[in-house]
Amino acid sequence: MKSGRTAAARGFFVDTMSSKTVRSFAIQAVYFFAGILVSGGAVFGSYAPFGASMTAAVPFKNLLSSIAGVSLGYILFTPGGSFRYVATILAIGAIRWTLSDLKKINASRFFSPVVAFIPMLATGLVLAAVGDFAGSLVAMCIIEALLAAVGGYFFNRSIALSAGTRGITTFNQQEIACIVMTACILLLAFSGISVAGISLGRVLAVLAILFCARYGAVAGGCISGVATGVIFSMADNSLSFVAGSYAFGGLMAGLFAPTGKIGTILAFLACNTVMAFQSESTSLILTSVYETLIASFIFFVLPKDLGNQLSSVFSPPVDKARAEGLRRSVIMRLDFAAKALSDVSAAVDNVAKKMKEIFSSDVSSIYAKATEETCSHCGLRVYCWEKQREASLNDFNSLTELLRKKGSIEEKDFSARFAKKCCKAKEMAAAINKNYDAYTACLSAERRVGEIRSVVAGQFSGLSEILEEMVEEFENYERFDMAAAERVSTAVKLFGITPIDVSCRIDRFGRMTVEIETVDTNRNHIKKPQLLKEISKACGRRLDTPCLSLAPNRCRMQMSERPCFDTQIGSAQHISGNGQLCGDSYNYFNDGMGRLVAVISDGMGTGGRAAVDGSMAESIMTRLTKAGLGFDCALRVVNSALMVKSGDESLATLDVACIDLFTGHTEIMKAGAPLSIIKKNGKTYRCNGASLPAGILTDIRFSHDSAKLGLNDWLCMVSDGAVATGDVWLESLIQDWKEGSAQELAKAIVTEARNRRTDGYDDDITAVAIRLMRN
Repeated sequence: MKSGRTAAARGFFVDTMSSKTVRSFAIQAVYFFAGILVSGGAVFGSYAPFGASMTAAVPFKNLLSSIAGVSLGYILFTPGGSFRYVATILAIGAIRWTLSDLKKINASRFFSPVVAFIPMLATGLVLAAVGDFAGSLVAMCIIEALLAAVGGYFFNRSIALSAGTRGITTFNQQEIACIVMTACILLLAFSGISVAGISLGRVLAVLAILFCARYGAVAGGCISGVATGVIFSMADNSLSFVAGSYAFGGLMAGLFAPTGKIGTILAFLACNTVMAFQSESTSLILTSVYETLIASFIFFVLPKDLGNQLSSVFSPPVDKARAEGLRRSVIMRLDFAAKALSDVSAAVDNVAKKMKEIFSSDVSSIYAKATEETCSHCGLRVYCWEKQREASLNDFNSLTELLRKKGSIEEKDFSARFAKKCCKAKEMAAAINKNYDAYTACLSAERRVGEIRSVVAGQFSGLSEILEEMVEEFENYERFDMAAAERVSTAVKLFGITPIDVSCRIDRFGRMTVEIETVDTNRNHIKKPQLLKEISKACGRRLDTPCLSLAPNRCRMQMSERPCFDTQIGSAQHISGNGQLCGDSYNYFNDGMGRLVAVISDGMGTGGRAAVDGSMAESIMTRLTKAGLGFDCALRVVNSALMVKSGDESLATLDVACIDLFTGHTEIMKAGAPLSIIKKNGKTYRCNGASLPAGILTDIRFSHDSAKLGLNDWLCMVSDGAVATGDVWLESLIQDWKEGSAQELAKAIVTEARNRRTDGYDDDITAVAIRLMRN
């Protein structure tokens, strides 16, 4: 009940925020309150340059809300110097408004720093003039302007990164450092809030360092320690020791991160306490220790999973040039091998055609062999085959139609002229029959060899397509996260599973796919929810349920990030004559790459033979798809398997649907299968491509159809038994379906299909209903 209320609340929030007006208002409010917060951060006691930094960096459409927030913040936090800072903010706004049409200048990374630097320096020099341009005042004005420029750069880069489509785990170390520095500037505003000398800002800073060090190891500890130390040491001249203590503490906490939270806390506490003794004030030393203890306590009681994503954010940098070069080299090799195998397939076909033209035999060879066997020692040979050659050939040719009709001839079937002149008519008839039998056997063998040759050539072509699909798959991967792979390997070993290889791939959309190959084939062992949780923690991402595929002494486990959509699936089946064996076979599964795949196969006829063909086609398609093969390649293998399974004809239809749960893009592929129905936004659409079942021709292709499904859209797949009496009723049933579940819809389809079958023939019926839901 509680989870249902939570899901409902989440759905209400998402639906509300999907409104453009509400979302725009929320963004303006964020910039307004951020402006108030940033303007409260002071350095060297009374200088507050970072409000100007933010005003110079925010997007132009959010400029007014930022100016209002920053101005209000300066009035509240720095009443003595508010006039000067408000004037600076208004000057920055005027400059940006004047230059707003110069897109190229506005797009430069140096625009924000320059716009923040000039007004801040100008207003500072005006105040310095009041003090007769004292050297210390001028120096502080220049430093403040430089800090405003530096802050403007950090704000500009951080806002640009947050507005982009890349995930934070794809950022490089320089981009992460920019975001961390921006966060430290925001935290600086809390440094002035204190109770008994204990600063809220420094407590939050230490908490941030502990988190980054624990989950980002040395890289996270160093970046966060240096950034917070530099920013907070400038807050007050008496806090100069903070720069060293936070940086050193972050480094050591990162080194001790593998020991867990306690080791991280103790390492930072020891380093921070030692460095605090640089201060001559005992109260500052005690305050620093108290602040660290408070932050440590908060860090210790927070959930372990809270900082999982930081582990992938601070992963060691990858040599992108080397990795990209290796990736391109592999792609080129695979692409060339694919083209070579495609040429081999074409060459096999061409050679077979040429050989058939050169060495093909015809009916005349039957008569030539029979003549040589019978007439070689006959005294009339010269007369029959030299003087009367044309007449003898005509006599033989007149037997061809009779041979093909009866399969043999008798002595009485020769023409009267031939019977009168030939003294060995009986022997000639026997020789012709014998050679005709050999001829028909040769034709049958050649036909069978041709079929096998065609299958083999098709396998070469299939291998070529497999390599081409691998090339396309490698093209989509942007990089491989080796650090995450190491962490996943360690996590898997803790569960007693021996990994042979682990791969963590990140595609161009920033989504990670994890693939693990192990020697453990115990499904119950591998499917433990705790294992999935630990792998998710190691990757710093929420992963979806893994897809398992088994091979001899091997198990392949593949999983992707949790997608936007989930599915509700229902299935129902009726067996012809209420028997034990069904000619229809179906399956549905998550392929480990964020896609749901559903398969229905219908074997020819009903009963045991149809059950074998349907189950075989479905199981091969399922196993090959789970193994990573494309659907067209898998169809070729299924087709070859059905053709060579036995000498008898074996046919099976295939109906495959693939739904991308990240985008809702749906591909529907059919090989002899009946229509599928899509219900999108309350309207139904038919998907019914023309195609042939597998097992008939060597060259077989899916008919393809596609659609973009959204929340609460439906896809319904059926076998041909469901639409034997027509399909209009099926479309109407799905169109009128409102409240029931997917399972109830599948049952309703099967029940209605049985009730409409009034011709006395009972067929296998299968229905699969799928509805997209919010994940």
